[in-house]
Amino acid sequence: MSQNRPWQTELSSLVVTLAVDKAVATETIEKIRGHECISVEPTVGNYLPLAIEATNARPIHQWLESLAGVHYVDVVFCSTEVPEEESTSPLPL
Repeated sequence: MSQNRPWQTELSSLVVTLAVDKAVATETIEKIRGHECISVEPTVGNYLPLAIEATNARPIHQWLESLAGVHYVDVVFCSTEVPEEESTSPLPL
């Protein structure tokens, strides 16, 4: 993006690789879906795309990795925006 957005979003996109066991995967998806900072998309095979909206996503990422039905957590995108008042070199409009 070439311009600052008028809002500050702490956003991370991940793809979670779920267990092959459908019962374990289903239980894990329900746990993940219950987290207030996570938006879950429909699964594709045993892959679960999701987004995290939180100032510090690391604890949520670690929580995801700790779930029994999670085999891997791949980070697809992580926002690196800084709030306008913290920026040292604002982008031209």
